[in-house]
Amino acid sequence: FVIDRLVSGMCSGGIRMRKGLVLEEVVELARTMSHKMAVLEIPYGGAKAGIDWDPSAPDAQAVLQRFMNAIRPYVAERYATGADLGTHEDDIIKACQVVGLTHPLQAGFRNEGDAALERVKQALALRSEGQPITELIAGYGVAECTLEACEVLDIDIRAASVALQGFGNVGGAAARYLQRAGARIVVIADIEGALVDQAGLDIPLLLQARDRFGRIDRSRVPPRVKRAAEAAWLEQSAQIVIPAAIGGAVRPDNQDAISTQLLVEAANNPVTPEAEGQLEARHVTILPDFVANAAAAFLFCGLLEKRLEPNVDSIFGATSHQLRSTTRALLERSRARRISGRRAAEEIAEERLRLRLKSDAGERADA
Repeated sequence: FVIDRLVSGMCSGGIRMRKGLVLEEVVELARTMSHKMAVLEIPYGGAKAGIDWDPSAPDAQAVLQRFMNAIRPYVAERYATGADLGTHEDDIIKACQVVGLTHPLQAGFRNEGDAALERVKQALALRSEGQPITELIAGYGVAECTLEACEVLDIDIRAASVALQGFGNVGGAAARYLQRAGARIVVIADIEGALVDQAGLDIPLLLQARDRFGRIDRSRVPPRVKRAAEAAWLEQSAQIVIPAAIGGAVRPDNQDAISTQLLVEAANNPVTPEAEGQLEARHVTILPDFVANAAAAFLFCGLLEKRLEPNVDSIFGATSHQLRSTTRALLERSRARRISGRRAAEEIAEERLRLRLKSDAGERADA
């Protein structure tokens, strides 16, 4: 468990579970969360929790409960948390309740108590088109950032092809909303390999054919769809590439296989710093993770900060406005200053963080 920093006495970040997780990854994720909170203009610092365990193991829930018990004092007072890679919101809530906590967002309820808890419960119980909003919002945010970037870069989304790595909640929802906007999803990679169809994959069918871990049942895939190795998502030419699975998926040794105009980091840290520099040098525009995948954090912390109301229109509308405006601002700054998209986003985050810290200092002085 890593706290990158506290802002107004609070920090936020999800709980990740995957086999092979190491401390260095959690440290980097916590740092990224600080930038994410800042670009969202949420007065929290960044944190992250990680468990080195297979989320599909029979005892995964028991492991999660033991971990929650170990970090219980932080969740109670300082750390607002939720689901991340390999975890689900209902499982985290259950683990909290087993160890005597009210909710994973309990620390954010301190000022309002039951009223805040009720607002969060109402929001998290919402469904859109029959799907829990918690399973849609992160991918919706990825899609909104992608659509805004396409407008800035003069990419016609109705003629654009998309290659996607990962088909869990984030990748699946991103594919859902991008296809509705007119994009062709030509490659999807999951743990079993890649599916390729230049005419465009049938996203509603594939969403029905996946399990809770994002694995697609191949027996339900139409015969016309080509089966390929997992690396096909990297190697298939597409105007938009979206890594939405694990960190470090794009590295110096494989980045040259990518042929794209726009790469959207839906996963956390999916492109290594070296590969990111190489892609930028090849004039690939990159939307950094702490903007592109910020919607879930905005949902939870926005509810605590009363930036959102517990209804579908407010949540989707406010999320779209926040992420689209930030996406446009970072791309325009990147172009004007001739710096990377990540550096532009970091500058915006640092500026907003300085304003927040100055505000906190002023409030303490007045008190």
